[in-house]
Amino acid sequence: MKKNIKFNFTTQNFVLTGGGKGIGFATLKKLYDAGANVALITRSKSDIIKIKKKFSKKKVLAFCGDVSNEEDRKSFFNIVKKKMKNLDGLINNAGIRQRKNFEDISQTDLDHIYEINLKSIFFLTQIFSKIIRKNIGSIINISSIVGPLGFRQLSGYAMSKSGLIGLTKSLAIEFSDRKVRVNSISPGFIKSSYANKFKKKLPNFYKYTLQRTPLKRWGSCEEVADLILFLLSNNSLYINGNNIFIDGGWNAS
Repeated sequence: MKKNIKFNFTTQNFVLTGGGKGIGFATLKKLYDAGANVALITRSKSDIIKIKKKFSKKKVLAFCGDVSNEEDRKSFFNIVKKKMKNLDGLINNAGIRQRKNFEDISQTDLDHIYEINLKSIFFLTQIFSKIIRKNIGSIINISSIVGPLGFRQLSGYAMSKSGLIGLTKSLAIEFSDRKVRVNSISPGFIKSSYANKFKKKLPNFYKYTLQRTPLKRWGSCEEVADLILFLLSNNSLYINGNNIFIDGGWNAS
């Protein structure tokens, strides 16, 4: 029988991007259940309404904004600093996919995916690093198996996600003297908000992903969230500068 992993974050404060759907929302729920205080940013107003209905405003600060917008980033962290004097962790989860043939990707397309998937994380982490709790902390960047492995029609996306892994490793070294750990996670095929659309639009590729994955299934958002909470916890204090695959064995086969 599968047992839930238990964490206790009752005295800790975390910042989460893209917390309205999929992996982000699953992470929010697990952090909330573990007693954490969470400040999150998401672009969707409907997600903000959903979050405010489901979670106590004393424990969850929900901000509607775009991580790629400099003013939204500053406004978000100004509110966070007023509510949370110290921060213990940052989960950079917000991101977009971009499926296009290489020849069809314009400069605007590439700029857009880089602004959200890479540059926003760089600058969010920069702000976060100035107010994190002294001598402890964990930063987690959500990359993808597409970054290190590459996929057809995902060259722009792959560049942004592989760049994120490089940023993760560099920051892990730079922040180590402050005891702030930085790791990235590369999920494989996960049953997030896009899964049903993927299955309908690309049925043959969906079947291929099942055959290609050694465990013969897609992962769940909750499984990724469990890994995120582990990397935020004191159970992972010697894990730093790693890119961790959670892909059912895709990378190994």
